[in-house]
Amino acid sequence: MHIFNLIRWKNLLILIFSAILIRFALVTGFETRVQMDFVHYSFLVFSILCIAAGGNIINDFFDITTDSINKPNKLLIDKFITRQSALQLYFVINVLGLGLAFYLLLTNPFEQIGLIFYIILCSPLALIAYSIWLKRLAVIGNVLVSLLVGLSIFCLGTALINEDQNPVVFFTIVVYAFLAFLLNLSRELIKDIEDIQGDNFCKMKTLPILIGKKRTNYIIFGLLTFIILVLLSIVLSYFLNLNVVIFYVFTLVILPLILISKKVLEATSEKDYKKISFHLKLVFLTGICSMLTFLIL
Repeated sequence: MHIFNLIRWKNLLILIFSAILIRFALVTGFETRVQMDFVHYSFLVFSILCIAAGGNIINDFFDITTDSINKPNKLLIDKFITRQSALQLYFVINVLGLGLAFYLLLTNPFEQIGLIFYIILCSPLALIAYSIWLKRLAVIGNVLVSLLVGLSIFCLGTALINEDQNPVVFFTIVVYAFLAFLLNLSRELIKDIEDIQGDNFCKMKTLPILIGKKRTNYIIFGLLTFIILVLLSIVLSYFLNLNVVIFYVFTLVILPLILISKKVLEATSEKDYKKISFHLKLVFLTGICSMLTFLIL
């Protein structure tokens, strides 16, 4: 069970759930012919899961000191799993993930597979750079991790469709990827506030350390407001006549984001920020579930 916690199995389940909805709700709802069969798509999903799990392991490996301060009860490496075992698992699952990506590159000759392969190939390097160096810098590390989350949605979607033949589907996938990036960026900044004590001890230069919690709250509030405005513009521009979509997005995505934004401005304690982080993850899930509305368009 400790290994499952190390690779963040709950987050990986969300990724699997997203992949299922992209294939069987979003793409199916547009009645688009998929260009990757289910077996190869499963290989792609597993490849991305391996890279994500590897990123979680290497991040915990270099986070032992800060985690011992910020969340000692959740410390896994050195407490339940040896450093050597963690590194061995890291290398095995990364090799497996990259091997599957290379296999897909050789066996799927459609246009987007090259781009998807290079994104997967570069991701472990980006995650190592984040774990060792970039997470110590304000915003840059947050943006990188959030970008990889958005790119995972992008890869899972664009692997299935031809951009030239299905521009509307491609645009929809890009929108979901962009919103996933923004929501995750908000959570990353919240987590930096949660971890401020350990990060400060390790002389990191995260945004809350540089400008304080209150100013960081304002930045997160602005980011959430921007997400709400983007959602409103998309819904009112493209789905104005679709009552089901409008009702779903307003009730389960936009309204919760408005309430969360208010909570961000009021947050002061670690308990407040943990609740906000949890609620943002729920909004991420409800946002992904909005793909189901495409089945009834």
